Amino acid sequence: MKWIFGAIKLVLVFGFMALAFLLLINKTFINEVYLEDFMIGEGIPIKRFMYFQNINSDLTANFITPLNYETLNNAKNSYLESLEKCYDRYYYDSNNAITIIDYDISNDKYLRSVSIHMANDNYCSEDYKLSDMWIYDYENLSLYVNGDITQNAMSRVISTIHEAERVNNPTIVDDYEAEVILKVNASTESIGYTLTFQDFSENELLVIKQMNNKIQFAVYTLENVIDFLNSLERRVNS
Repeated sequence: MKWIFGAIKLVLVFGFMALAFLLLINKTFINEVYLEDFMIGEGIPIKRFMYFQNINSDLTANFITPLNYETLNNAKNSYLESLEKCYDRYYYDSNNAITIIDYDISNDKYLRSVSIHMANDNYCSEDYKLSDMWIYDYENLSLYVNGDITQNAMSRVISTIHEAERVNNPTIVDDYEAEVILKVNASTESIGYTLTFQDFSENELLVIKQMNNKIQFAVYTLENVIDFLNSLERRVNS
């Protein structure tokens, strides 16, 4: 019987050593920075004891950690506040030449899950500002395919934006969450693209165009934008 307890003890010791080894060789567990090859700087500052799990093809890095939510959230806010913020949703890290798209923390019972979704580009640069030519392109070169609103409602959106003033330096509203988000799919010369319309503030409309994996933004002044978006005729799926 004694040898059984000895064997169990030996297994536990080796198990502990193996666990310690896995933690020590992990990319981030004992480090205070997360770095990938596509980052040109020193990496993203993180709290120690965040265990790196993987990074997905869409550049979402996943971690688990025993650290409490408040500690992680403070580290997140400290990092994001040091970055350039644009369109009330993206954060450009010039030191690493990446844009933080989402930074989420899930508060589970024993462990916290952290995911950082990045883009290897600058979403706050001029390249991502949508030219007003998108209106001409839609009216004259595109076909309405489908979407959350009808084709007639889309025509109403276009005519309304024609009369709206473009906001070149949008006011950032901290922690603002859009109440209404409407998507329309269109195509030009057999190339599909998506237009998204959403309230950006009480009197501002955000337009997002996504085409060939490229995303661009424009903001227009529109009083009572939520009421306007809610008044648009919805498309009923057959």
